[in-house]
Amino acid sequence: MNKAFRFRLYPNKEQEEQTIKTVGCCRFVYNQMLAVQEENYKSGIKHMSRIDSNNYVNRILKQKYEFLKEVDKFALTNSVYALENGYKKFFRKEGGHPRFKSKHHSSKSYTTNFTNNNIFVGDTYIKLPKLGKVKAVIHREIPDDWLIKSATLKQESDGTYYVSLLYEYDMVIIQNMYSYEDTIGLDYKSDGLYMDSNGQVGGTHKFYRESQRKLAKEQRKLKHKEIGSRNYYKQQKRWRVSIGKQQIKEKIIFTKEVLR
Repeated sequence: MNKAFRFRLYPNKEQEEQTIKTVGCCRFVYNQMLAVQEENYKSGIKHMSRIDSNNYVNRILKQKYEFLKEVDKFALTNSVYALENGYKKFFRKEGGHPRFKSKHHSSKSYTTNFTNNNIFVGDTYIKLPKLGKVKAVIHREIPDDWLIKSATLKQESDGTYYVSLLYEYDMVIIQNMYSYEDTIGLDYKSDGLYMDSNGQVGGTHKFYRESQRKLAKEQRKLKHKEIGSRNYYKQQKRWRVSIGKQQIKEKIIFTKEVLR
């Protein structure tokens, strides 16, 4: 099974510049490969597979544009694969034709892959390719036997940075330990919560009704206070708090009955 965890990042100035450069290079490669595929289609050339597209980036684009060598190679590869996934959906008529990405309207994110421990989660940081140790808030503990598959770094519209780490783990299937003899049926009951097949009724305590005498006493005190006075608002607050407590008790008991 796979599961992702999202952590807040606090990159320094150099790490932030590298992140912005990587996002820009991924967008550049995406648009370049989209243009190549469109030109091949007009020329009658067969559509390039994602492997051929990735080789084209490594052998031609990186030689022509040296700045592509300064960013994470897996980020560029995933950008190529994202374009090919868009084409697959288009060919299966599950989506529209891939469009060129805009600098101002596209998502500022990229995905990199785990290999040779290039991604690591520490106590107060997360190690990422080309960025090194980035300060992070590690708000949850990851089991030691879970394996990191990829990391997606994203800059939100408010300028904050987050990273989503995708983990792979073995799901433990719990066998059903119940027998048919232990199974009961439940039916709705208008004056309670339910009635089971054994005749037992499940319900909640009527705290509000049981506290009618106390609430009436507080209300009589409120009646004799001068409206608008300080004592009036104090008593009014006591009366409201008293009602609120009873309602909260009823909700808690009701929730426990449902979960049980």
